[in-house]
Amino acid sequence: MRMAFSRYDRQGDLLSSPTIDLIIANVIVFIIMLLSGDAGDCTSLTCQVLAQENSLVFQGLYWQLFTSMFVHFGFAHLLFNMFALYYFGRLNETRFSVPSFLTIYLGSGVLGNVMSLYLLPPSALSGGASGAIFGLVGSYVAIARQVRHMGVALIYAVVIFVESSGFGVNIVAHLFGLLGGLALGFLLSRSGNNSMSYS
Repeated sequence: MRMAFSRYDRQGDLLSSPTIDLIIANVIVFIIMLLSGDAGDCTSLTCQVLAQENSLVFQGLYWQLFTSMFVHFGFAHLLFNMFALYYFGRLNETRFSVPSFLTIYLGSGVLGNVMSLYLLPPSALSGGASGAIFGLVGSYVAIARQVRHMGVALIYAVVIFVESSGFGVNIVAHLFGLLGGLALGFLLSRSGNNSMSYS
């Protein structure tokens, strides 16, 4: 019997992959920011509207809790996150349906941003996909039985947390993204809303 929940076939069209779609969306937002004159310092109007500034969210710019997941401060920031998104996204695609995959990714990212809203100063400015990517790390660790991939997940987590100590990276978004992914990955893998197919 084959389960009704469709998933991306890793042997199929890359453009049907939710991971690739998310990478494209991140790159498009980055290009728009560049065309707006942003040089990675979030001085453009586009960045100021889309990135999460806690004081502005409290004033009603609630969409920043979502849009800030697609904002990156410079090419290196984008490149590192997109590499991680590709790696962990493709792993999760083999385990979850597209709706479950997006629930984990977006839910973890928003959770990390909401917690940042309350645990970081009102003046804090943040952006990037890494909170959501940590959600994919957490969900894969919750269900994986492959030591090699779990090792890569742990290395990625350690690198980010070490980087956080010296470069002002939003460690709150990373931590709660990871916890959100662990919880969602466990729940969705138990609920039948995963992508595993049986013939």
